Amino acid sequence: MRIRSAEIYDARPRDNKQGLHLVVLRLWTDEGIYGLGEVALAYGTGSAAGMAMLKQLVERFVIGADPFRIEKLWFTQFRHSFWGLGGGPVVYGGMSAIDEALWDIKGKALGAPAYELMGGLVNVRLRLYANGWSNLTDSDGRPLICTADEYGEAVQKVIDDGYNALKFDPFYITADRRRWHPTPLLDKEMMDLAEGRVAAVREAVGPDVDICIEVHGNLAVNTAIEMGRRLVPYRPFFYEEPVHALNVDAMRKVTENVPLPIAAGERLYTRFGFRQYIEKQVLDILQPDVGLAGGLTETKKIADHAETYNLHIQPHLCAGPIHTAACIQLDACLTNFIIQEWRPYAGASVLELVEEPLDDKAVDGYLTVPDKPGLGVILNEEVIQQYDCIRIGEQA
Repeated sequence: MRIRSAEIYDARPRDNKQGLHLVVLRLWTDEGIYGLGEVALAYGTGSAAGMAMLKQLVERFVIGADPFRIEKLWFTQFRHSFWGLGGGPVVYGGMSAIDEALWDIKGKALGAPAYELMGGLVNVRLRLYANGWSNLTDSDGRPLICTADEYGEAVQKVIDDGYNALKFDPFYITADRRRWHPTPLLDKEMMDLAEGRVAAVREAVGPDVDICIEVHGNLAVNTAIEMGRRLVPYRPFFYEEPVHALNVDAMRKVTENVPLPIAAGERLYTRFGFRQYIEKQVLDILQPDVGLAGGLTETKKIADHAETYNLHIQPHLCAGPIHTAACIQLDACLTNFIIQEWRPYAGASVLELVEEPLDDKAVDGYLTVPDKPGLGVILNEEVIQQYDCIRIGEQA
């Protein structure tokens, strides 16, 4: 079996609630089996670069290759792309999408879910936390949720939908209802506002629902420590990216001075980027992104390394339904899995890219692991053909 051709779709679903820009890969074999992958640069700045990198990687290393040689293909791209030895989300995002598609092909060819090929089923039922409920906007792009009372009211939908864990960023909306990137040194007014929002959510959900606090790496060390100490009474499940992850010692200083579980990892890539965070035990919960950290092949290695230090894994998720499916395959075979990020409010136009998305299958805040082969999802042909596509190789 050989990879015959590829399609790279520039998918910008209409009316999606978080403005996601999805980069979808389909690899075709000469036996008519296709595999799916997704570059998880779905927000921020980078999707166009991800598409271009993916095109070059496929052309140079994937067309004509044996799709079963997953480890060999990963190593070849890592060593021979030149930039793989330095890394970053663009090159590793492209490699991740290819890796996912290869596992999808192998699973389909052998009639088994990818998790069965990566060690076998460990977790039958996965706990989820709902994200994206607090950052919805009106038609003019203004945040719908701003005041502490509004946070307390809005979170009721999450509870009504059956989730017993949720996440939100209490810092990124100003008092006058504007999105912003918080300054490293917050003034007292902004700190009071953020704490008030957390307090309102905790009061609304009660003591038995886990709340996770996101910071997106925006704070300086001293501000992150002060805010972390303020949040202790509200018992966050974790305090995520209180400072950016480019300086492991800065993150460690926060860890040493805030008595909360610290999580990070969505902007760390491959086992090499995670190594110091694991070996120095800076984090309690690692959040690698399957669509950016190196795919299923590499993220499994990150998780296994973390397990030797008794650390937990919570894969980052903020792209489309193919990305979701890849996360579930990983979660299913990890012994140190703790919880999965979930985006139930992204909108139907995102989910309709595949025929049976997993994103709307949660029941009471949990997902039962599916047993379909490969990643377990197939493209919705009618929908995907609406988007611009780069075609590579010999088309059928």
